[in-house]
Amino acid sequence: GWDYPLHLGVTEAGEGEDGRMKSAIGIGTLLSDGLGDTVRVSLTEDPEFEFEPCNTLCSKAESSVATNPVSYDLQKAVTPYVDTRDVTSFGRRQGVLPEQDEGDKIDVRGYLHRDGSVLNAVTKEMLTPENVQYLYQQLGCKMAVGMPFKDLATSDSILMRDPPSSEEVNSRRALKRLIEVSMGVIVPVEKLEEDPLQNAVALIDLEEAVARGGKLPKGAIRMAVTVNGKESEETIAKIRELNPTMILLNISPDLSILHASRRFFEILKKYDILTSVVHHEQTSIAEKDQFALSIGTRIGAQLTDGNGDGVLIEQVGETKPFSVDFLRTTSFSLLQGCRMRNTKTEFVSCPSCGRTLFDLQDTTAEIMKYTGHLPGVTVAVMGCIVNGPGEMADADFGYVGTVPGKVDLYYGKEVIKKGIPNGEAVEALVELIKEYDMWVEIPEEEEALVAV
Repeated sequence: GWDYPLHLGVTEAGEGEDGRMKSAIGIGTLLSDGLGDTVRVSLTEDPEFEFEPCNTLCSKAESSVATNPVSYDLQKAVTPYVDTRDVTSFGRRQGVLPEQDEGDKIDVRGYLHRDGSVLNAVTKEMLTPENVQYLYQQLGCKMAVGMPFKDLATSDSILMRDPPSSEEVNSRRALKRLIEVSMGVIVPVEKLEEDPLQNAVALIDLEEAVARGGKLPKGAIRMAVTVNGKESEETIAKIRELNPTMILLNISPDLSILHASRRFFEILKKYDILTSVVHHEQTSIAEKDQFALSIGTRIGAQLTDGNGDGVLIEQVGETKPFSVDFLRTTSFSLLQGCRMRNTKTEFVSCPSCGRTLFDLQDTTAEIMKYTGHLPGVTVAVMGCIVNGPGEMADADFGYVGTVPGKVDLYYGKEVIKKGIPNGEAVEALVELIKEYDMWVEIPEEEEALVAV
Protein backbone atom coordinates (compact mmCIF):
# COMPACT_ATOMS: atom_id res chain seq x y z
CA GLY A 1 0.00 0.00 0.00
CA TRP A 2 0.89 3.68 -0.23
CA ASP A 3 2.50 5.28 2.79
CA TYR A 4 2.44 8.99 1.99
CA PRO A 5 2.52 11.54 4.83
CA LEU A 6 -0.97 12.64 5.86
CA HIS A 7 -1.59 16.32 6.64
CA LEU A 8 -4.37 17.26 9.09
CA GLY A 9 -6.10 20.61 9.40
CA VAL A 10 -9.47 22.19 10.12
CA THR A 11 -10.04 25.01 7.65
CA GLU A 12 -11.58 28.23 8.97
CA ALA A 13 -11.97 26.97 12.56
CA GLY A 14 -12.50 30.49 13.94
CA GLU A 15 -10.99 31.94 17.10
CA GLY A 16 -10.76 31.57 20.87
CA GLU A 17 -11.97 28.46 22.68
CA ASP A 18 -14.38 27.66 19.82
CA GLY A 19 -11.59 27.60 17.24
CA ARG A 20 -9.43 25.42 19.47
CA MET A 21 -12.35 23.12 20.24
CA LYS A 22 -13.11 22.56 16.54
CA SER A 23 -9.42 21.95 15.85
CA ALA A 24 -9.19 19.40 18.65
CA ILE A 25 -12.32 17.61 17.43
CA GLY A 26 -11.13 17.50 13.84
CA ILE A 27 -7.39 17.00 14.33
CA GLY A 28 -6.95 15.60 17.85
CA THR A 29 -9.38 12.76 17.34
CA LEU A 30 -7.52 11.52 14.24
CA LEU A 31 -4.16 11.87 15.97
CA SER A 32 -5.57 9.79 18.85
CA ASP A 33 -6.10 6.97 16.35
CA GLY A 34 -2.52 7.25 15.11
CA LEU A 35 -3.50 9.05 11.90
CA GLY A 36 -1.64 12.13 10.71
CA ASP A 37 1.96 13.26 10.17
CA THR A 38 1.71 17.05 9.94
CA VAL A 39 -0.74 19.51 11.49
CA ARG A 40 -2.05 23.01 10.74
CA VAL A 41 -4.34 24.80 13.17
CA SER A 42 -6.14 27.62 11.31
CA LEU A 43 -7.34 30.35 13.70
CA THR A 44 -8.72 33.84 13.12
CA GLU A 45 -5.94 35.20 15.28
CA ASP A 46 -2.40 36.44 14.78
CA PRO A 47 -0.32 33.61 13.27
CA GLU A 48 1.96 33.20 16.29
CA PHE A 49 -1.03 32.08 18.37
CA GLU A 50 -1.52 29.04 16.13
CA PHE A 51 1.69 27.39 17.25
CA GLU A 52 0.68 26.54 20.82
CA PRO A 53 -2.49 24.55 19.95
CA CYS A 54 -0.55 22.77 17.19
CA ASN A 55 2.18 21.83 19.63
CA THR A 56 -0.33 20.77 22.30
CA LEU A 57 -2.26 18.49 19.94
CA CYS A 58 0.94 16.89 18.67
CA SER A 59 2.23 16.38 22.23
CA LYS A 60 -1.06 14.74 23.23
CA ALA A 61 -0.81 12.47 20.20
CA GLU A 62 2.78 11.48 20.95
CA SER A 63 1.84 10.65 24.53
CA SER A 64 -1.12 8.48 23.51
CA VAL A 65 0.42 6.17 20.90
CA ALA A 66 1.50 2.68 21.89
CA THR A 67 5.20 3.47 21.31
CA ASN A 68 4.96 5.58 24.47
CA PRO A 69 5.54 3.21 27.43
CA VAL A 70 2.91 4.85 29.66
CA SER A 71 0.30 4.82 26.90
CA TYR A 72 1.20 1.22 26.05
CA ASP A 73 0.47 0.18 29.64
CA LEU A 74 -2.86 2.05 29.64
CA GLN A 75 -3.91 0.33 26.43
CA LYS A 76 -2.82 -3.11 27.63
CA ALA A 77 -4.83 -2.61 30.83
CA VAL A 78 -8.06 -2.56 28.81
CA THR A 79 -9.75 -5.96 28.54
CA PRO A 80 -9.37 -7.18 24.93
CA TYR A 81 -12.40 -6.63 22.69
CA VAL A 82 -13.36 -6.90 19.02
CA ASP A 83 -13.78 -3.56 17.25
CA THR A 84 -16.75 -3.88 14.88
CA ARG A 85 -16.97 -0.23 13.77
CA ASP A 86 -17.56 0.34 10.06
CA VAL A 87 -15.00 3.03 9.27
CA THR A 88 -16.41 3.52 5.77
CA SER A 89 -19.71 4.99 6.96
CA PHE A 90 -20.92 7.10 9.88
CA GLY A 91 -23.80 6.22 12.14
CA ARG A 92 -24.67 7.61 15.56
CA ARG A 93 -25.79 5.40 18.42
CA GLN A 94 -29.00 6.99 19.71
CA GLY A 95 -29.64 6.43 23.41
CA VAL A 96 -33.22 6.26 24.65
CA LEU A 97 -34.62 9.26 26.49
CA PRO A 98 -36.37 9.17 29.88
CA GLU A 99 -40.06 8.37 29.70
CA GLN A 100 -42.87 9.19 32.08
CA ASP A 101 -44.15 6.37 34.28
CA GLU A 102 -47.60 6.22 35.76
CA GLY A 103 -47.44 7.80 39.17
CA ASP A 104 -44.52 10.15 38.47
CA LYS A 105 -45.12 13.42 40.28
CA ILE A 106 -42.75 15.42 38.06
CA ASP A 107 -41.76 15.48 34.40
CA VAL A 108 -38.57 13.45 33.91
CA ARG A 109 -38.44 13.80 30.12
CA GLY A 110 -36.20 16.88 30.30
CA TYR A 111 -33.36 15.11 32.12
CA LEU A 112 -31.72 14.41 28.76
CA HIS A 113 -31.99 15.96 25.30
CA ARG A 114 -32.43 14.06 22.04
CA ASP A 115 -29.58 15.96 20.29
CA GLY A 116 -27.07 15.66 23.13
CA SER A 117 -27.21 16.54 26.82
CA VAL A 118 -25.18 18.88 29.00
CA LEU A 119 -24.84 18.13 32.71
CA ASN A 120 -23.11 20.33 35.27
CA ALA A 121 -21.65 19.68 38.70
CA VAL A 122 -23.08 21.98 41.38
CA THR A 123 -22.19 22.50 45.05
CA LYS A 124 -24.63 23.17 47.87
CA GLU A 125 -23.00 26.55 48.53
CA MET A 126 -24.37 27.68 45.17
CA LEU A 127 -27.92 27.09 46.42
CA THR A 128 -27.87 29.48 49.37
CA PRO A 129 -30.33 32.41 49.19
CA GLU A 130 -27.57 34.90 48.36
CA ASN A 131 -26.18 32.73 45.53
CA VAL A 132 -29.08 30.84 44.00
CA GLN A 133 -30.20 33.52 41.50
CA TYR A 134 -26.65 33.56 40.12
CA LEU A 135 -26.70 29.76 39.89
CA TYR A 136 -29.93 29.80 37.89
CA GLN A 137 -28.29 32.20 35.42
CA GLN A 138 -25.09 30.12 35.30
CA LEU A 139 -27.18 27.06 34.42
CA GLY A 140 -28.67 29.02 31.51
CA CYS A 141 -32.18 29.33 32.95
CA LYS A 142 -34.66 31.95 31.84
CA MET A 143 -36.01 33.86 34.80
CA ALA A 144 -39.59 34.98 35.39
CA VAL A 145 -40.53 36.64 38.69
CA GLY A 146 -37.49 35.04 40.28
CA MET A 147 -38.37 31.52 39.11
CA PRO A 148 -36.12 29.46 36.80
CA PHE A 149 -37.31 27.94 33.53
CA LYS A 150 -35.43 25.94 30.92
CA ASP A 151 -34.27 27.69 27.75
CA LEU A 152 -32.47 26.69 24.55
CA ALA A 153 -29.05 26.20 26.20
CA THR A 154 -29.97 25.34 29.80
CA SER A 155 -28.19 22.48 31.57
CA ASP A 156 -30.35 19.39 31.27
CA SER A 157 -29.38 17.87 34.63
CA ILE A 158 -27.00 18.60 37.51
CA LEU A 159 -24.74 16.44 39.66
CA MET A 160 -24.60 17.16 43.40
CA ARG A 161 -21.94 15.21 45.26
CA ASP A 162 -23.04 16.73 48.58
CA PRO A 163 -26.61 18.07 48.51
CA PRO A 164 -28.03 20.40 51.17
CA SER A 165 -29.52 18.64 54.16
CA SER A 166 -33.28 18.58 54.75
CA GLU A 167 -32.69 21.18 57.47
CA GLU A 168 -31.38 23.66 54.90
CA VAL A 169 -34.89 24.60 53.86
CA ASN A 170 -34.09 27.46 51.47
CA SER A 171 -31.50 25.44 49.55
CA ARG A 172 -33.87 22.47 49.30
CA ARG A 173 -36.56 24.82 47.96
CA ALA A 174 -34.12 26.08 45.31
CA LEU A 175 -33.43 22.49 44.25
CA LYS A 176 -37.13 21.74 44.14
CA ARG A 177 -37.64 24.61 41.70
CA LEU A 178 -35.10 23.07 39.34
CA ILE A 179 -36.68 19.63 39.67
CA GLU A 180 -40.09 21.11 38.89
CA VAL A 181 -38.84 22.40 35.50
CA SER A 182 -37.62 18.92 34.55
CA MET A 183 -33.96 19.33 35.48
CA GLY A 184 -32.55 16.08 36.82
CA VAL A 185 -30.77 16.33 40.18
CA ILE A 186 -28.29 13.45 40.43
CA VAL A 187 -27.08 12.56 43.93
CA PRO A 188 -24.88 9.66 45.16
CA VAL A 189 -27.01 6.88 46.60
CA GLU A 190 -25.24 6.95 49.99
CA LYS A 191 -26.21 10.62 50.44
CA LEU A 192 -29.84 9.87 49.63
CA GLU A 193 -29.90 7.00 52.12
CA GLU A 194 -28.59 9.34 54.82
CA ASP A 195 -31.05 12.12 54.01
CA PRO A 196 -33.67 11.49 51.27
CA LEU A 197 -34.29 14.10 48.58
CA GLN A 198 -37.67 13.81 46.93
CA ASN A 199 -37.54 13.09 43.17
CA ALA A 200 -33.73 12.92 43.00
CA VAL A 201 -31.86 10.64 40.58
CA ALA A 202 -29.81 8.13 42.59
CA LEU A 203 -26.23 7.75 41.31
CA ILE A 204 -24.97 4.23 41.90
CA ASP A 205 -21.78 2.46 40.85
CA LEU A 206 -22.78 -0.24 38.35
CA GLU A 207 -21.42 -3.15 40.38
CA GLU A 208 -23.20 -1.88 43.50
CA ALA A 209 -26.44 -1.40 41.53
CA VAL A 210 -26.24 -5.01 40.38
CA ALA A 211 -25.56 -6.21 43.94
CA ARG A 212 -28.60 -4.36 45.31
CA GLY A 213 -30.83 -5.47 42.46
CA GLY A 214 -31.47 -1.94 41.30
CA LYS A 215 -33.27 -0.96 44.49
CA LEU A 216 -33.69 2.80 44.82
CA PRO A 217 -33.35 4.72 48.08
CA LYS A 218 -36.39 6.41 49.57
CA GLY A 219 -37.63 9.39 47.55
CA ALA A 220 -35.51 8.72 44.45
CA ILE A 221 -37.44 8.77 41.18
CA ARG A 222 -34.83 7.26 38.83
CA MET A 223 -31.38 5.69 38.80
CA ALA A 224 -28.15 6.64 37.02
CA VAL A 225 -25.23 4.22 37.02
CA THR A 226 -21.56 5.12 36.83
CA VAL A 227 -19.12 2.96 34.84
CA ASN A 228 -15.30 3.10 35.00
CA GLY A 229 -14.35 0.71 32.19
CA LYS A 230 -13.01 -2.07 34.44
CA GLU A 231 -16.32 -3.92 34.70
CA SER A 232 -16.66 -7.37 33.22
CA GLU A 233 -18.80 -7.98 30.14
CA GLU A 234 -21.23 -9.94 32.31
CA THR A 235 -21.68 -6.97 34.67
CA ILE A 236 -22.15 -4.47 31.83
CA ALA A 237 -24.77 -6.76 30.27
CA LYS A 238 -26.89 -6.40 33.43
CA ILE A 239 -27.52 -2.74 32.60
CA ARG A 240 -30.35 -4.01 30.43
CA GLU A 241 -32.16 -5.44 33.48
CA LEU A 242 -31.43 -2.42 35.69
CA ASN A 243 -32.84 -0.02 33.09
CA PRO A 244 -31.21 3.17 34.47
CA THR A 245 -32.15 6.59 33.13
CA MET A 246 -28.56 7.21 32.07
CA ILE A 247 -25.00 5.91 32.33
CA LEU A 248 -22.18 8.21 33.42
CA LEU A 249 -19.08 6.87 31.67
CA ASN A 250 -16.11 7.94 33.81
CA ILE A 251 -13.13 5.90 32.62
CA SER A 252 -10.55 5.03 35.27
CA PRO A 253 -7.29 7.02 34.87
CA ASP A 254 -5.28 3.79 34.70
CA LEU A 255 -7.03 2.79 31.45
CA SER A 256 -6.82 4.25 27.94
CA ILE A 257 -9.98 6.36 27.69
CA LEU A 258 -10.23 5.78 23.93
CA HIS A 259 -9.97 2.00 24.05
CA ALA A 260 -11.91 1.46 27.29
CA SER A 261 -14.77 3.59 25.95
CA ARG A 262 -14.85 1.73 22.64
CA ARG A 263 -14.89 -1.60 24.47
CA PHE A 264 -17.83 -0.40 26.58
CA PHE A 265 -19.85 0.68 23.54
CA GLU A 266 -19.07 -2.60 21.77
CA ILE A 267 -20.57 -4.49 24.72
CA LEU A 268 -23.65 -2.25 24.73
CA LYS A 269 -24.10 -2.97 21.02
CA LYS A 270 -23.66 -6.71 21.53
CA TYR A 271 -26.44 -6.85 24.14
CA ASP A 272 -28.66 -4.28 22.41
CA ILE A 273 -28.53 -1.90 25.38
CA LEU A 274 -29.83 1.53 24.35
CA THR A 275 -29.44 3.43 27.62
CA SER A 276 -28.16 6.97 27.08
CA VAL A 277 -24.45 7.40 27.88
CA VAL A 278 -23.04 10.68 29.20
CA HIS A 279 -19.26 11.11 29.00
CA HIS A 280 -18.13 12.16 32.48
CA GLU A 281 -14.81 14.00 32.35
CA GLN A 282 -13.06 14.98 35.57
CA THR A 283 -10.39 17.62 35.01
CA SER A 284 -7.92 19.73 36.95
CA ILE A 285 -6.82 21.83 33.95
CA ALA A 286 -6.80 25.52 34.86
CA GLU A 287 -6.16 27.24 31.50
CA LYS A 288 -9.07 27.79 29.08
CA ASP A 289 -7.31 27.08 25.79
CA GLN A 290 -5.71 23.89 27.12
CA PHE A 291 -9.07 22.85 28.54
CA ALA A 292 -10.78 23.24 25.14
CA LEU A 293 -8.06 21.22 23.40
CA SER A 294 -8.21 18.49 26.04
CA ILE A 295 -11.95 17.85 26.10
CA GLY A 296 -12.21 18.35 22.33
CA THR A 297 -9.75 15.49 21.89
CA ARG A 298 -10.74 13.17 24.76
CA ILE A 299 -14.52 13.42 24.50
CA GLY A 300 -14.68 14.53 20.87
CA ALA A 301 -13.01 11.27 19.82
CA GLN A 302 -15.99 9.36 21.24
CA LEU A 303 -18.72 11.67 19.97
CA THR A 304 -17.30 11.74 16.44
CA ASP A 305 -17.32 7.94 16.57
CA GLY A 306 -21.08 8.31 17.07
CA ASN A 307 -20.84 7.08 20.66
CA GLY A 308 -22.29 9.16 23.46
CA ASP A 309 -25.40 11.16 24.27
CA GLY A 310 -23.97 13.98 26.33
CA VAL A 311 -21.19 15.39 28.46
CA LEU A 312 -20.57 16.15 32.13
CA ILE A 313 -17.39 18.05 32.96
CA GLU A 314 -16.51 18.08 36.65
CA GLN A 315 -13.62 20.07 38.10
CA VAL A 316 -11.47 18.25 40.65
CA GLY A 317 -8.51 19.31 42.76
CA GLU A 318 -7.95 22.20 45.11
CA THR A 319 -8.49 24.97 42.58
CA LYS A 320 -11.64 25.08 40.46
CA PRO A 321 -11.07 28.08 38.20
CA PHE A 322 -14.01 27.72 35.83
CA SER A 323 -17.55 28.90 36.47
CA VAL A 324 -20.60 26.70 35.93
CA ASP A 325 -21.52 29.03 33.05
CA PHE A 326 -18.17 28.53 31.30
CA LEU A 327 -18.35 24.74 31.66
CA ARG A 328 -21.93 24.74 30.39
CA THR A 329 -21.27 26.89 27.33
CA THR A 330 -18.06 25.01 26.52
CA SER A 331 -19.95 21.72 26.74
CA PHE A 332 -22.56 23.03 24.32
CA SER A 333 -19.74 24.14 22.00
CA LEU A 334 -18.36 20.61 22.14
CA LEU A 335 -21.72 19.11 21.16
CA GLN A 336 -22.17 21.64 18.35
CA GLY A 337 -18.63 21.03 17.10
CA CYS A 338 -19.44 17.31 16.95
CA ARG A 339 -22.55 18.10 14.86
CA MET A 340 -24.98 17.19 17.59
CA ARG A 341 -26.88 19.98 19.35
CA ASN A 342 -27.00 23.50 17.90
CA THR A 343 -27.49 26.26 20.47
CA LYS A 344 -25.82 29.22 18.76
CA THR A 345 -24.77 30.54 15.38
CA GLU A 346 -22.06 28.53 13.64
CA PHE A 347 -19.22 30.78 12.44
CA VAL A 348 -16.69 29.95 9.74
CA SER A 349 -13.84 32.46 9.53
CA CYS A 350 -10.51 32.29 7.76
CA PRO A 351 -7.10 33.00 9.28
CA SER A 352 -5.44 36.33 8.56
CA CYS A 353 -3.13 36.36 5.55
CA GLY A 354 -1.63 38.83 3.10
CA ARG A 355 -4.76 38.77 0.89
CA THR A 356 -7.16 39.85 3.67
CA LEU A 357 -8.98 43.05 2.69
CA PHE A 358 -10.32 44.13 6.10
CA ASP A 359 -9.49 43.75 9.78
CA LEU A 360 -10.58 40.14 10.05
CA GLN A 361 -10.41 39.76 13.83
CA ASP A 362 -12.31 42.94 14.69
CA THR A 363 -14.90 42.36 11.95
CA THR A 364 -15.47 38.75 12.99
CA ALA A 365 -15.91 39.83 16.61
CA GLU A 366 -18.47 42.48 15.59
CA ILE A 367 -20.42 40.03 13.42
CA MET A 368 -20.45 37.48 16.24
CA LYS A 369 -21.71 40.13 18.66
CA TYR A 370 -24.76 40.93 16.53
CA THR A 371 -25.56 37.53 15.01
CA GLY A 372 -24.32 35.00 17.60
CA HIS A 373 -27.83 34.18 18.87
CA LEU A 374 -29.10 32.32 15.78
CA PRO A 375 -28.86 28.54 16.32
CA GLY A 376 -29.05 26.61 13.06
CA VAL A 377 -27.59 29.50 11.04
CA THR A 378 -24.02 29.40 9.65
CA VAL A 379 -22.22 32.66 8.88
CA ALA A 380 -18.90 32.69 7.00
CA VAL A 381 -16.44 35.60 7.28
CA MET A 382 -13.86 35.49 4.48
CA GLY A 383 -11.04 38.00 4.07
CA CYS A 384 -10.77 37.74 0.29
CA ILE A 385 -12.38 36.40 -2.88
CA VAL A 386 -9.58 33.91 -3.66
CA ASN A 387 -10.58 30.98 -1.44
CA GLY A 388 -13.61 32.48 0.30
CA PRO A 389 -16.55 31.33 -1.85
CA GLY A 390 -15.26 27.75 -2.12
CA GLU A 391 -14.40 27.32 1.54
CA MET A 392 -17.70 28.79 2.75
CA ALA A 393 -19.85 26.71 0.39
CA ASP A 394 -21.86 25.13 3.21
CA ALA A 395 -22.61 28.43 4.98
CA ASP A 396 -26.02 30.08 4.90
CA PHE A 397 -24.57 33.59 4.66
CA GLY A 398 -21.19 34.86 3.56
CA TYR A 399 -19.31 38.10 4.24
CA VAL A 400 -16.44 38.33 1.74
CA GLY A 401 -13.82 41.02 1.10
CA THR A 402 -13.58 41.79 -2.62
CA VAL A 403 -11.66 45.05 -2.99
CA PRO A 404 -10.10 47.27 -0.30
CA GLY A 405 -12.87 48.81 1.78
CA LYS A 406 -15.69 46.85 0.11
CA VAL A 407 -17.54 43.62 0.93
CA ASP A 408 -19.87 41.26 -0.97
CA LEU A 409 -22.66 39.42 0.85
CA TYR A 410 -23.70 35.91 -0.12
CA TYR A 411 -26.72 33.72 0.49
CA GLY A 412 -25.43 30.20 0.03
CA LYS A 413 -23.19 30.29 -3.06
CA GLU A 414 -24.97 33.26 -4.64
CA VAL A 415 -23.79 36.86 -4.41
CA ILE A 416 -26.76 38.95 -3.23
CA LYS A 417 -25.22 42.35 -2.47
CA LYS A 418 -22.01 43.72 -3.98
CA GLY A 419 -19.53 46.43 -3.08
CA ILE A 420 -20.90 47.37 0.35
CA PRO A 421 -18.60 49.74 2.29
CA ASN A 422 -17.01 48.06 5.31
CA GLY A 423 -18.67 50.46 7.74
CA GLU A 424 -22.14 49.45 6.52
CA ALA A 425 -21.59 45.77 5.85
CA VAL A 426 -22.41 44.27 9.27
CA GLU A 427 -25.77 46.07 9.35
CA ALA A 428 -26.41 44.94 5.76
CA LEU A 429 -25.64 41.34 6.77
CA VAL A 430 -28.24 41.54 9.55
CA GLU A 431 -30.79 42.89 7.06
CA LEU A 432 -29.96 40.07 4.64
CA ILE A 433 -30.55 37.44 7.32
CA LYS A 434 -33.90 39.09 8.05
CA GLU A 435 -34.84 39.04 4.35
CA TYR A 436 -34.44 35.27 4.31
CA ASP A 437 -36.53 34.83 7.49
CA MET A 438 -33.66 33.40 9.51
CA TRP A 439 -33.48 36.22 12.05
CA VAL A 440 -34.83 36.23 15.59
CA GLU A 441 -34.67 39.18 17.91
CA ILE A 442 -32.21 39.08 20.80
CA PRO A 443 -34.01 38.55 24.13
CA GLU A 444 -34.08 41.74 26.22
CA GLU A 445 -31.62 40.44 28.86
CA GLU A 446 -29.10 39.41 26.19
CA GLU A 447 -29.61 42.69 24.32
CA ALA A 448 -28.60 44.56 27.47
CA LEU A 449 -25.44 42.46 27.70
CA VAL A 450 -24.60 43.15 24.03
CA ALA A 451 -25.04 46.89 24.68
CA VAL A 452 -22.66 46.68 27.64
